Amino acid sequence: MLIFSQTCQYAIKACMILALEKRKIGINEISKQIGTPAPFTSKILQELTRNGLISSVKGRGGGFYLSEEQFETLTIKDIFDHFEDKDFLTACLLGLQKCTGVNPCPIHHIAAEIKAKVLVMFEYKIKDLKDFGSVII
Repeated sequence: MLIFSQTCQYAIKACMILALEKRKIGINEISKQIGTPAPFTSKILQELTRNGLISSVKGRGGGFYLSEEQFETLTIKDIFDHFEDKDFLTACLLGLQKCTGVNPCPIHHIAAEIKAKVLVMFEYKIKDLKDFGSVII
C-alpha cells in the first residue's frame, strides 16, 4: 500500500534535511541531496513555505530553513495534508461507497487497524526523523 506520493516523499525528505542541517539551504543543495530536479524541488518547497510549514529568505545568504517553532512542531501529517488526498484515512480501501463500521466491507476492520497505525506514524515530528538523515540519500 502506497501511502505517500513521490511529491510528498520528496517534501518529507527535504524537511528532514532542513531539520538535520539547521541552517538556510539553497534549492540546488536540497535537490541534489534528495535526487530531484531543482525546478521540481523548488515548487515543493515553495508550497511548504506558502503554507507556513517551512521558511525561506530570498537573495544572497538566503535559502530554505525551519524556524525554531517549525523545527519543534512540524509533523509528517502536516506535510501529508498539503500533498495528499485527505480522504485516505476515511475512505474504504476497496473504494466501496457504503462501507462503514455498521455496514463494513470484507477488509474494513483490518483496514481500520492499519489506518490507526498510520495516524500514529503521522504524529512523528520531522525533528525526530532527522536522526535518520543518513538514509535520505
